[in-house]
Amino acid sequence: MDNGASSPELPQQATGPDSLEIMSELVSLACLTIMASALGAKTKRERLVNLTYGRTLVFLVYILSWAFSVTSMVSVSTNNFNYTSCTLAMMSCDVFYAGSKIVMYAWLIERVHLVTAVRTTRLKSWQYRFHIVLLLPYVAIFVLMLTFRNIYLLDTGECIIGLQWVASIPLMCYDFVLNLYLTYLFVIPLINVSRSTTCRSTWKETRLYKLTKRTLIASLVCLLVSLANVLSVVITRGHMRGLVCLTCCTLDVTINVVTIHWTHTIDD
Repeated sequence: MDNGASSPELPQQATGPDSLEIMSELVSLACLTIMASALGAKTKRERLVNLTYGRTLVFLVYILSWAFSVTSMVSVSTNNFNYTSCTLAMMSCDVFYAGSKIVMYAWLIERVHLVTAVRTTRLKSWQYRFHIVLLLPYVAIFVLMLTFRNIYLLDTGECIIGLQWVASIPLMCYDFVLNLYLTYLFVIPLINVSRSTTCRSTWKETRLYKLTKRTLIASLVCLLVSLANVLSVVITRGHMRGLVCLTCCTLDVTINVVTIHWTHTIDD
């Protein structure tokens, strides 16, 4: 019996994934394969008794990046018309993606210590302690990321996530300045050696020179990739389709893993 009241119309759900979803899932699958191969190659040669602090950081970068890629791939295939999945996608960015960045910074700081203070322990090095303090502002930025974020569904069911300017701009500035500063610290030893005619030929053959040069490249890659990724969030004002945001971040962490894996082979 019709009582004159009409029930609200629910949005019509899509019958299948669109082209962007398929592309995103293929990218995620390729990235997962690359990271799993890197992690497998690394663990095959490692023993717990030989696990140093620097190598532990490398494993943490691998694991956090892999965890982010897994959760983002699941979210991409489920977040249409699903606010819970959309929220989990944003939480994955806040936890796994941001966590991999923090560990990446810690790894670069460790590399700076190896290059500039070879015979000094970490806790006795004022430079190392200062660099660890430089990571503390990320705590405030993390709070901003949790507070000022966008999570909503369009009428078409598409998941939209991102950071508002009050969170994305401080993140971009901090990320750029810290990466640029760490990159500068690797440039200085190379410049000093290039100016020295006495030790140039011998030092270029040492393991320390190769470590410095490779880490400089890793730092530059981290700088450019992170800047491009965060800049896209700023430009879109935090209103980016979830699968696009997750795919960009997946590519970001995968490039970092590949770069670290190539850089860290000099220790093996």
